[in-house]
Amino acid sequence: MYPLRRAAAVLVVLLIGFAGLRACGIIGGKGEEQEVASPPSSSQAADQVAVSRPIEMTIPKVGLHAKFEKNNCLFKDGSIDPSTLSEACVYTADDRPYSLPGTDASDIVVVAGHAAAGVPAIFDKLYDPSNEHHTVAVGDELYIRTEQSGDRWLKYEATDLHEPEKTALAQSQEIWGSGPMPGRLLTLTCIQPANPFAPSVKNAVIGWQLQGVVSGEEAQLNG
Repeated sequence: MYPLRRAAAVLVVLLIGFAGLRACGIIGGKGEEQEVASPPSSSQAADQVAVSRPIEMTIPKVGLHAKFEKNNCLFKDGSIDPSTLSEACVYTADDRPYSLPGTDASDIVVVAGHAAAGVPAIFDKLYDPSNEHHTVAVGDELYIRTEQSGDRWLKYEATDLHEPEKTALAQSQEIWGSGPMPGRLLTLTCIQPANPFAPSVKNAVIGWQLQGVVSGEEAQLNG
C-alpha cells in the first residue's frame, strides 16, 4: 500500500568549490517570508489542531529555534533539499504519504534542515560531529507551531535516534515503518565529518512522537 513511503528519504551533499564551506544538500537562494498564521477554527477543540503548514519549531534541550520555509522541501535528483541554510522545511507531495503536522496527521511528518561546515546552518545543533553523537536524547521535547494552532504548540517527544548511511536511509523500515505511522515526526539532516575535506556519508535522524497540544506559555518556558 505504501511502496513510495521511503523513496524520498535520502539527503545528499554538495561540496562547494572552496575549502571550509560545506553543507548538506544543494544550497539555494534565500527563502521567502513566512505567511501570517491563520487563526484556528472556532469549533476546534483545545486538544486538537487541524493539519496545516508549520511556522516555527523549537527543541529546548539544544537551544534550537527554527522558522520554516513557506513551501515544501524541494525534491530533486532523488533527494530532499531545503532551499536555505537558515530555515527548516517540511516535505509532502501528491505521490507520498507524508503529512503536514496536526493532531490528526495520518502518517509521518518529515522535517528536514541543513547542517554545514564553515558556515552556520539551522540543524547544526542536532548532532555533535566532533564527539560523534546526537545532542538530543530520548525523552527530549520538540514543539511546533502551525498555521492552525494559533498560540498553541504541538508537543513531540524524542523516541529513537539513528545515524544511517545515506545509501541505506531510504530502505530503513526501522525509521520509516511499513505502513501509516500517525503522530510520528522525523527530523533529518546530514552528519558533517570532523575532517573538513571528507564527504558526508551519513544522516542524523531523530524520531519523535506526538504527545499533545500545549500552551504557548509552556512551550516558551521550555524553550
